[in-house]
Amino acid sequence: MRTSILALVLTLLSIAAPDVAPAADRPTVVRIGVAAVGTGGRPVSGWSYSSVVAANGSLENELKPDGIEVRWIYFSGAGPAVNEALANGQLDFAFEGDLPSLVARAGGLRTKVILAHTRFEPTYVAVPADSPARTLEDLKGKRVAVFKGTNLQLALYRVLESKSLKDSEFKLINMSTNDGNAALLSKDIDAQVSGSDVFPLVERGVARIVYSTQGDPRLGRVSHLLVTEEFAARYPAVVQRVVNSVLRDAAWLADEANRARAYQIWTKSGFGLPAWKGDWDSFVLRDRASPLLDEFFRVQYRRLLDAARGLRLVRKDFDVDQWLDATYLNRGLAELNLARVWRELDSDGKPKAPPTGASAAAR
Repeated sequence: MRTSILALVLTLLSIAAPDVAPAADRPTVVRIGVAAVGTGGRPVSGWSYSSVVAANGSLENELKPDGIEVRWIYFSGAGPAVNEALANGQLDFAFEGDLPSLVARAGGLRTKVILAHTRFEPTYVAVPADSPARTLEDLKGKRVAVFKGTNLQLALYRVLESKSLKDSEFKLINMSTNDGNAALLSKDIDAQVSGSDVFPLVERGVARIVYSTQGDPRLGRVSHLLVTEEFAARYPAVVQRVVNSVLRDAAWLADEANRARAYQIWTKSGFGLPAWKGDWDSFVLRDRASPLLDEFFRVQYRRLLDAARGLRLVRKDFDVDQWLDATYLNRGLAELNLARVWRELDSDGKPKAPPTGASAAAR
């Protein structure tokens, strides 16, 4: 009799809450690392669609009904610090640049790249405004600051190689971009390798750009959203929900009508409009901030891995195509009907021709 009553109770409970997943099917917290900080180390960044997701609270709104907390963690130590946190089991997802994640994956850190985040990211070399230097070659033998271990380091080495220059011809100094900007102002260094953060200094007339990779997609930096293999294996449904939520904000950013608003969101990092206008105005939003793991993104990562190995920044080879996992991306694009928002780019970063028979609207 007791057995029958117990069975009846269990049956009624299962009928009453058919859509409630067991607690083991979802985590209590999702931890997202960002390999960037704002000015003064503030926990916010201006970085493609990730900053839009954080500003909108999109993931919080998606996961809160299930009691899942979202924790954003910003790292002043950039990619190397993100890698350390991943290795210590302190993160589940991370927005990170190319070189640190290549080093980590080659070193055995089990991750999967599930979305592209940026591509074509320019690298700038700036000098004090009154510097006599006019070209990269003029900086031979000079003190040049670069944030080693980040994608800026690999980008600089690839630039030097493209111009038949060697890193040994320069006095390279390891500095974060924030410290490098300060050192540039005080003239404790002769040049700084940086990203968009250099433009406020240029706007103020205290710095001048002597070299930029703008216009050369192959020399551009890339970044992505990755997930640990452990988290993905344990909570695949949560990973899909994260991807879908992120894709919605990425689609918002792909609309040129939202460019001005995006710049305003990014200024919360402490870097003003000159930083974003100088770095982004010459790019098509839906291409630079595309989440697609397309031909360009895959080929670019192979180029970067080859370059990093050649420079002995990465010791081991691995299969890039296995690491870049489009499973969640493709499912999200189909579920949200977003497949036509972004353009597939070829290995040179140029839009591919639409499939034969595609409608004019699709073009």
